Amino acid sequence: MKLLLEPKYHILKDFKFESGEVLPELKLEYATQGIKKLDSEGNITNAFIYLHGWSGDYTSVESLASVIGPGKAIDTNHYYVISPTALGAPGSSAPSTSGRGTEFPRYNIKDMVKAHYQLITRGLGIKHLKGIMGTSMGGFQALNWAIEYPDFLDFLILNGTSHRISNRMYGVYDLMNQIILDDSGYENGNYTENPVKVMEKSANLSFLWSLSPENYEECFQSRSEFSDGVGERKKDAHDWDANDLVWRNHALLGHDLGDKISKINVPSLVIAINQDQIVDFNYCVMPMYEGLDNSQLFSYDSIWGHYGCVRDIQKAEHALKKFMKMI
Repeated sequence: MKLLLEPKYHILKDFKFESGEVLPELKLEYATQGIKKLDSEGNITNAFIYLHGWSGDYTSVESLASVIGPGKAIDTNHYYVISPTALGAPGSSAPSTSGRGTEFPRYNIKDMVKAHYQLITRGLGIKHLKGIMGTSMGGFQALNWAIEYPDFLDFLILNGTSHRISNRMYGVYDLMNQIILDDSGYENGNYTENPVKVMEKSANLSFLWSLSPENYEECFQSRSEFSDGVGERKKDAHDWDANDLVWRNHALLGHDLGDKISKINVPSLVIAINQDQIVDFNYCVMPMYEGLDNSQLFSYDSIWGHYGCVRDIQKAEHALKKFMKMI
């Protein structure tokens, strides 16, 4: 049964970015599910955040309904789950939704985390989180949460993510930005109409390495069927904004926490896909797992490659339930 989450909004006043730039008003979109549990002073004691990936928003949590929901591994009968839309993604303040276009401040992962921290503390009045689950780029943020606010949360679930991006991942997303910036329709970001054709090229580039190698060969019975699959992915990009993508990729490209993750002491569950070509198991997942002092690792096979961290997340249900019982 599909959830019907209702978006809510909070405005942060005079938000200061790492760059020193200040945005007078920063809008953050979010949704909640589950029942609040309060202590004797009225503080919420069971808050849990789900952070979406690169192209998601607050509704992305619905794709994990097999493990997040009533009676599920992350049980909304026990946890008050908050799923915010990231800074820079439409719904929250972004180049496209703020009306600022190229004047929108360049942000990094720490800015994204700071914005959500202020939403949680100032907007929702929450003084402590039970935990955070971050998928893909959301996991970049979850790790930064644990570094920047180490006493604010009790555990982490790191899904299809890493403390660093591989050289190949850097190359692909840097190329995506170059393709957009060099396109004549982009007009240095001052376009009057979103350059849809270059958004399609960006989606095509993303599609061609997001799945497992087996998927491209076994899930398409003919070359024309494969081309149709690429076409469907291109349609997804019609809702993407060029400046939003360039700004988001800029944040992604700067992600490298190095040995800072050794400072993270909260219990962490690392969930990984063996066939993930974006978050490489050997060069991204294992170094993170080994660098976290108090972590567990669960990996599984998925023909969906990186997308398996959402499409096949039910394969991690037992590991999630076991981890949650230990918390």
